[in-house]
Amino acid sequence: MTDRSGTEHDARMDPWCAVALANGDSVLFGFALLHPITGGLAWTRSSAIVTLDAVKGRAATQSGRLYGLGTSVELAAIPSLGLEPWLAFDLLIGQRLADAWAVPPISADPERERRWVTACKMARHLNLATPSFTPAAVNDFLATYQEAYACLPFVRSGRP
Repeated sequence: MTDRSGTEHDARMDPWCAVALANGDSVLFGFALLHPITGGLAWTRSSAIVTLDAVKGRAATQSGRLYGLGTSVELAAIPSLGLEPWLAFDLLIGQRLADAWAVPPISADPERERRWVTACKMARHLNLATPSFTPAAVNDFLATYQEAYACLPFVRSGRP
């Protein structure tokens, strides 16, 4: 794939934002439309940013991944994007933020929330409606569709 400047990339994130971590690194957080390892269609964070050109819509990360970037959002806007991105942000980055209150923490039960965020990603890959946030709905969904999800090529490779 290519970005707005015609540069090749192997992953695409839209929306996205750059996030400063407490260790001094900055990472990308956003919705991966395309990602060769995770299969995309999920809220994710990158490894440390090596280069970022927001105007041209591209970034390179420490892992060697080249991202094409869509719409940038402000860090403070993460909660307004919805429950799933806010929970994903909290689970993936939360306590590692340089400014601990840039995005208010939301996670109360990380295991329950991780399962629901996982079920949402699975639903997108299987072209199904996402389950409600209730533990029973998530457990039912995971029990019903885990085998079908496990058959997807990127999951079979051991990198869901």
